[in-house]
Amino acid sequence: MYTQCEAIECRSIVPLQDTPSVKSTFNANLAIKKPYTAIASAVSRGNTTKGNMVVYHYSQEIPVPSYLLAIVAGEIEYNSTGKRTGVYAEPAMIKNASYELAEMEDFLDTIETVITPYVWGNYSVVIMPPSFPFGGMENPYLTFVSPSIIIGDRSSANVVAHEICHSWFGNQLTGRNWSHFWLNEGFTVYSERLITKILHGEDNFTSQARIGVDNLRDVVNSFMKDGKDEYTKLFPDAKREGPEDIMSNVAYEKGFLFLRYLEKVIGTENFYGFLRVYVASYSYKAIEVWDMKRVFEGYVMKLPRESLQADPKELLEKVDWNKWLFNSGMPDKEHTIYNNDAIKEAIELADYYLNHDDSPTDNNYKKFTLDLRIIFMRRLVNGLDKLSHDKIKRIDNDNGVTEKESNPEVNSLWFRIAILKKYEEVDKKVKNFLRSIGRQKYILPQYSAYIKVKKKYAEQLYKEMKPLYHPIAQRAIDQMFGK
Repeated sequence: MYTQCEAIECRSIVPLQDTPSVKSTFNANLAIKKPYTAIASAVSRGNTTKGNMVVYHYSQEIPVPSYLLAIVAGEIEYNSTGKRTGVYAEPAMIKNASYELAEMEDFLDTIETVITPYVWGNYSVVIMPPSFPFGGMENPYLTFVSPSIIIGDRSSANVVAHEICHSWFGNQLTGRNWSHFWLNEGFTVYSERLITKILHGEDNFTSQARIGVDNLRDVVNSFMKDGKDEYTKLFPDAKREGPEDIMSNVAYEKGFLFLRYLEKVIGTENFYGFLRVYVASYSYKAIEVWDMKRVFEGYVMKLPRESLQADPKELLEKVDWNKWLFNSGMPDKEHTIYNNDAIKEAIELADYYLNHDDSPTDNNYKKFTLDLRIIFMRRLVNGLDKLSHDKIKRIDNDNGVTEKESNPEVNSLWFRIAILKKYEEVDKKVKNFLRSIGRQKYILPQYSAYIKVKKKYAEQLYKEMKPLYHPIAQRAIDQMFGK
């Protein structure tokens, strides 16, 4: 059993002001039968036993918004992965999960050295049931993550790096309402990729930023096509819509690009200093973008001219806040260029398949990292008009994608291509995929593709799978079918 309160679902559990502008402390006493365990997103205060019942006591003494209240209960074990970090999982998964997430303490140590000390004490992750609709949920002390990240090669551990960074951005200081959602997500993506750069190098940072730009472009194009230009703004008007309607990669990736731009304006070390001042200025508060702007400008004006190699006032005048916050569509091209030799190789390989009717002689696909395989697949998605059934079969035969790929990020893209081009060799794999996972990022594109080419089959498939999905995912798929 588990809860999912973001964005405005906490009102179904507790009568309260269900808005991120209100922060509060709470206590929780969770009663459950032995041998099960119940955990809350708070500090454990021990437990008491009454017959075959155990009451677990929790106290959250740091004020948090309602969407961060969380409870999970079940047959759960705990394993430490560091002096402050650990994993909760069902017994059958605890060993693999602990291996997959062994870098958590390193993630935490790394971002702490750049920003400010971690204020929450311990950091624990719970491996959720397959029905969990998101990659992760940053509940303090108790991050929820999808089992889809437990692959065996630690290639998706960046999901946890992202959730760790929410400990500062979103949890410690919080966007006041959902129009300010990017204050939570943009800063978190920036910090997550900073961890990647420090621990795994510039090339990995660049490839993840490139994937982010490609994802942003797809989302922006989709919104613009549907006449939802407002949703492509970094600061959308959330008054007329439910918050979940405007939550998209725009907040994550456009926010990241804006912060990267600000970093380039004042210099990397100066920007790290701003992050520290920003967190210290608004810890435990709900804020607006104008609060962030005020701190940024005040900080820059106090910097010595030598560190900026320019006049602070002149630099600040270059930053067009209104353009970044209120313009729809993609940022200017100069802010979206992330490239290196490895990325070029992945794109050139994809372009060969798109533009030729034979197999390339120089093919390193099987040596590609996860990020490069994603970049390759996304290039194919963007070139769908050039793909025939024969070309897809050739790609599959050359690279063994359908049979050998184990990462759901790649499979989600590959299945979408295959479905849209009626490459039915994947149908059995897709069915198993949709049965085994409820993460919206992966399942929604498959249903969308099937609706376009085989709607009756899509309806039959969803009817079979619907009981396996979380209500949030069910609502999203129902809307795709026009229900």
